[in-house]
Amino acid sequence: MSIQSFIEKHRFKMLLSILFLALVIRLSVFPIVFSNGNITFLGADTYYHVRRILFTVLHFPNAISFDSYIDFPYGSKIGWMPLYDQFIALIALIAGLGKPSIYTIEATAAIIPPILGVLTVLLVFFISERLFDWRIGLMSAGIFAITPAHVYVSFLGYADHHVAETLLSTAAYLFFIIAMKRSEKENISFDSWTGILKKSPFSILTGIVLALAIFTWNGAPIFVGLIGVFILIQFVFNVYSNRNSDYLALTGGITFLISLLIITPVAISQGNGFDTNSYLPSLFHVGFLAVFFILCVLLALMQRAHFKKWWYHLLLLVFIFAAALYSLVFIFPQFYQSASGGITYLFGGGVLGTIQEAVPLFINPATGFTLDYVWYAFTFGFFIALLAFIHFIKKTVREKYPSEAVFLVVWTLIVLALTILQRRFIYLLAVNIAIFSAYFIFEVSKLLSPERKTAVSKKKQKRQRPSEPVSDNRPIIALILVTLLAISNITIVKSMATLNAPAPDPDLQESFRWLKDNSPHTSYYEAPDKPAEYGVMSWWDYGNWILYFSERPVVANNFQTGIEDAAHFLIEPDENAANEVLNKRKVRFVITDAQMLKLKFKSIAMMAGRNPNDYYGAKTPSEEAQIRSVNNENSNFFSTMLSRLHVFDGNGLSRYRLVYESKTTAIKSPDIKYVKIFEYVPGATLSGKTSADGDVKVTLNIVTNQGRTFVYTGQTKANNGRYEIKVPYSTQGSKYGIKPTSDYIIQNANISRTVSVSEEAVMGGKAIQIDLV
Repeated sequence: MSIQSFIEKHRFKMLLSILFLALVIRLSVFPIVFSNGNITFLGADTYYHVRRILFTVLHFPNAISFDSYIDFPYGSKIGWMPLYDQFIALIALIAGLGKPSIYTIEATAAIIPPILGVLTVLLVFFISERLFDWRIGLMSAGIFAITPAHVYVSFLGYADHHVAETLLSTAAYLFFIIAMKRSEKENISFDSWTGILKKSPFSILTGIVLALAIFTWNGAPIFVGLIGVFILIQFVFNVYSNRNSDYLALTGGITFLISLLIITPVAISQGNGFDTNSYLPSLFHVGFLAVFFILCVLLALMQRAHFKKWWYHLLLLVFIFAAALYSLVFIFPQFYQSASGGITYLFGGGVLGTIQEAVPLFINPATGFTLDYVWYAFTFGFFIALLAFIHFIKKTVREKYPSEAVFLVVWTLIVLALTILQRRFIYLLAVNIAIFSAYFIFEVSKLLSPERKTAVSKKKQKRQRPSEPVSDNRPIIALILVTLLAISNITIVKSMATLNAPAPDPDLQESFRWLKDNSPHTSYYEAPDKPAEYGVMSWWDYGNWILYFSERPVVANNFQTGIEDAAHFLIEPDENAANEVLNKRKVRFVITDAQMLKLKFKSIAMMAGRNPNDYYGAKTPSEEAQIRSVNNENSNFFSTMLSRLHVFDGNGLSRYRLVYESKTTAIKSPDIKYVKIFEYVPGATLSGKTSADGDVKVTLNIVTNQGRTFVYTGQTKANNGRYEIKVPYSTQGSKYGIKPTSDYIIQNANISRTVSVSEEAVMGGKAIQIDLV
C-alpha cells in the first residue's frame, strides 16, 4: 500500500488527530487560567464579556445594553451585539441546572473559546476540501490548528467574541460555496421556480449564519458585503465569458432574503435607528442586506438583457452604483453616514491610532515598518501563502474564472486589505493563510516529486506490469514542508502560552482585588442603570480589569470611553487643573502603574493633544527624581501628574495620598513599585500665623504596606504673616496599610512645630490652626 493510499484510507482518523491537537494546544494555558481556585481570563475585553455573561445569567436572555460603571459618572451604552454572551450564559445555566455559581459561569466562559476554535478547524477542512480536495483539506486544517493568530483568540480563557467571528464567517462562506456550486451544477434558473427553495438548503443556511453573525459582532456586515462584492465581480466575469448567472442571483438573493427576514423584525421593534454600533441590529443592517438583495434581483434582470457588448453590463452597473450612492446621500442620509462612518473606521486614525490592535499590519508606531506582527501571527505561512495566492490568481484567470476560485480570491483580497489597514483582523486572515499555505505545500510537493520529473514512454507504459507500484514522494515532501512550518508556528504558540500569555499581571490583579476589599462599597454593580457613589481614574487599558476585579466604576475603559479626560489628568502638570478633572468625574481613587511610564506614556500624551517628543530629551531629568532616565525623559515628563504620583509618591500634592502599592519593584533606584493606588481626599487645611513670610514646609514620615519608607513633603508660601496648606494624610492612621510613623513637622524660617491630623479632618476637609510664631 502506497503512502497516499494509507493516508486516504485513514484520513478520518487523521482529521480527528488534527482536531485533538488543536484542542490540546488551545488548552495549553490551563495552568495560567485555572490556578489556586481562581480563573484568570486572558486579554482585557474578555473581562467585560464575563461581566456581561454574569449579568445575562441573572437576567436571561437580557444582556447589559447600558452600563453606568463605565465612562463614569455618565455611563455608556454597550455597542456589542449580545448573542455570544447570551450563548455562553445559556450553557452556564444548563451546566448549573438553572442556578450556576460564579465559578461555573466563569469556567463555562473560559471553556467555550477552545471548543469553538476546534469547530473552526473542522470548518477549514470542509471548505478546503470543497475548494480543492481532501488532501489540501487535511493540510489546511492541520496548519490552521497551529496558526498562532487563531490559537491566540481561541485559547482557554480568551472569552472574547473574535473566535465566534471566525467560526461564523467560515461557516457562512462554506455554506455559500456549497449552495453556489450546487446551483451552478443543477443549472437552477428563474425560468423554473419549482422547488427552488427545496434545492437551496445551503443558501438558507448561509442566510441564517449571516444573521447569527450580525447578532454576534457589529462588524458582521463585512461578511455580507464580501459575499455581495463577490457576486458582483463574478457576474461581470460570467458576462465576459458568456455564462449564465442565474445561480449567482438565486444563491445570493435567497441568502440575503433569509437574513433580512430574521433581522428586520428585531431592527424595527428594538433597533436604534441607523446606528452601526448598537446593542441589537438596526435599520442600517436592514438597509445593508436589502441593498445586496436588490442587487441580486437587478443582476437577474440584467442577465436577460441582450446587449451587443459584454461591457455594456459593466457600464450599467456603474450607473446603478452612482444612482444608488446619490440616493443614499440625499434620500437616506442617515444610512449613508453610517456606512461611510464604518468605512472610515476601517482606515483607523484618531483614537484608534493609539490602540495597538488597530494600527496597520506593517507599521510599528514607534519604529515604522515592521514584519514582526506578521511573523508572530503566521511565521513562514504568510510568505508562502502570498506566493501561492499569486499563483492561484494566475490559475483562476487561465481557467476562465470558475466561481469558487473567484470567491476564494475575493475573500482573501478583502480580508487581507482589512488586516493591512488594522491588524485586529489578523485572526480572520488566518483561515486564508492556512488554506494557501496548504495549497503551496501541495503544489511544491507535486513539482518536486520524481513522478513529475521523469517522462515515461508509451512503450514502457505498456510493458509495465499492472501490479508494480508507482513511486510517489509527494506525501513525504508535503509532510516535511508541513513539519518545517509547524515547528515555527508551535514555537510562537508555546511562547504565547507561557512567557507572553495575555493575562493581567499578578500585581495588577492583586491590586484590583485589594481595592475591592478595602475601598467603600459602590451601588448598582449588578444592575448598572444608575450612577454609583464614586469612580476610579486610570488609563483606559486597565478599565475592564478594574471594573471586573474591583467592582468599581471607571472613568476610562477599553471601549475608549472617558479616554480624553484620563489622558488630560495623567499628563497635567498643575494639580488644580487635575483636580477639576477628578471633581467632574466624581473620582475617589487613582491607579497608576510602571507601564504607563515606560510603554504607554506616548499614547497618553497623544490623546491629550500633546507632542510626545516634548517629554523626552533636551532638558535634564529632575534631580529630585534620582531615577535613571533610560528613555531620556526630561523635566516636562517628571512634572506630569502621572510622574508626580507614581515616581514621587504624590509628594508636593495636597489631596492625593498613597493607600496601596504592589509587591514587585519596577524600578530599583529609587524603589518604585509596579502598581500604586492613591486616594483623592478633601485634605485637612493647616493654617495660622508666621513670624516671617516665605516658604512654609510640611513633612511626614510614612511607611507603606510593603515596608518601604518615604517622606511626604508639602510646601506653600506665607504672605502678610499668614499661611495655609492642605495635607492628605492622617497622622493617626487610616484603615489602609500605609501608615505615618510620626506627626507632621511644619516649619517656617527657624520655627518648627509638630501637628497631629485626624482621619476625620482629612476626609472632612477640616481646618487646623497652628501658628508658627
